[in-house]
Amino acid sequence: MTKPSVLFLALSAALAVTAAHANDASQAELAAKQRAMAEAASHPAARAGIRTKDIEIATGDTTGAPLWNRPYADFSDLSDSATAVPYTVHPFVVSANDTCSVALDPLGGHDTYLFIYENAFDPFDALSNGVDGDDDGGGFPNSLISSVALNAGTTYFAISTGYSNGSFGPYDLTIDCPVANVTYAGGVFLNNPASNAPVRVAEELIIPPARTITNAGNLDINTEVKYAFSPGEVRYARLHCPGVSFDPGSTVTYSGDPSNLIGAVNTAADGSIYFSITAGATPVMASDMLMIDGDRTINAEAPVDCTYGLYDFPSQAQVGGVAGRVATTSGAYIRFAPSFALAVDNQGNPVANVESADPTYSEFVAGAPTFDILRGQVGGFSYGPASQVLGGGQPITLDGNAIELVDLMGANTALVFTGDFEAAGDVYFSTDADCSTNAQSADSFDDTEAVFTIGSNAAMDHFLCYAAGGDPIRASEFTVALAPVSADATTYAVGGRGPLALGA
Repeated sequence: MTKPSVLFLALSAALAVTAAHANDASQAELAAKQRAMAEAASHPAARAGIRTKDIEIATGDTTGAPLWNRPYADFSDLSDSATAVPYTVHPFVVSANDTCSVALDPLGGHDTYLFIYENAFDPFDALSNGVDGDDDGGGFPNSLISSVALNAGTTYFAISTGYSNGSFGPYDLTIDCPVANVTYAGGVFLNNPASNAPVRVAEELIIPPARTITNAGNLDINTEVKYAFSPGEVRYARLHCPGVSFDPGSTVTYSGDPSNLIGAVNTAADGSIYFSITAGATPVMASDMLMIDGDRTINAEAPVDCTYGLYDFPSQAQVGGVAGRVATTSGAYIRFAPSFALAVDNQGNPVANVESADPTYSEFVAGAPTFDILRGQVGGFSYGPASQVLGGGQPITLDGNAIELVDLMGANTALVFTGDFEAAGDVYFSTDADCSTNAQSADSFDDTEAVFTIGSNAAMDHFLCYAAGGDPIRASEFTVALAPVSADATTYAVGGRGPLALGA
């Protein structure tokens, strides 16, 4: 056998040392972050005061927010360590082209991460539309984008998130522009249906009857005026979202010069609204923003798109259509989405040992992942809110907030595993891949299935474990399915999930 050359040995040793140093550096960076986090938590920084109109501060809290797999600051890839980190979205516009700074300051020491997107933000497509990002540019744990070019007429999205999955809490988001005014806004921005992000509503809501959803800010509709006109001129705006009715208390907020006035908001028979815009001492600019708030009544469970139009005369705005329309925009407004999900994370394959003590096949072959002859891991699965299992935002329900399992699932909701469990001593859930802990034993199991009543509880990152009972273990294939029972059958219709192949 040919011996490796001295050069090869030296190179191998060098690579090993380099890898060790890289690992040490990574560990050192993490340790430094942890020390800095502890120091920041024990000495919270004082909040800066609001100074001039050019500095706009929004407050928020990522605790309990939707989860996403955040990208790196340069949008080159998704992070492999921040795969389920909470985030919040702050849409904003600027009144003029300007170079601004954006700062994210935690109020309690959690490690922040800041991103800016333009035109659209999709947590499922986090590498698209990115403008800039930062981790510790403001000094740990603060994030700072010190200089970013922003354009009037463009909608931007500031994303407040964390360095890791466990990084969340309250914060201040500050945008400082030397020239431009900054307007924060929530809800949906009309652009076009292919690029704007609609509101997700729980598809389990039973509609009809019509359901009124409280607007917690996420149902606001934002659009540019899209047409400039001179002082003293009047135009008439119309907003129509077929399938949705506007609450009579809906109001219109205008971002342009205060001398420009919004008239009374009128409701048409088809559920649309229309109102006048009067240019005052200064012109109305095409990039000025309109924001329509108020609760919404949904009349059918179908996708809802909105169309805005600006017209020459009030009769044209009341009727709608193309006659007299001088400007228009549209966008996706509401999409119905599932509120809960079931997924198989990994399929297990425990093997009964032909050489086990009497009787044969009564024990498992020792090996990964349990390394125990009396325990077999059948497979890993996750069940819970869609945002946790699939990522992205959680759909909202009638109160305007993210729907939870307790809203949907009754006490008798169960996970059902098919397969031959008759020879088992116990069948149980574990949060450990080696089945070393018992989180919940099956209510019952036999030669066809094992049933676990879970009610409104989630079962994230769980494993199904088979404890040998002393009898020969039978060959079988196993599946997992959700058998739901609605917590309120008059409001929510909950459908099953699965069966999904879990293991064998």
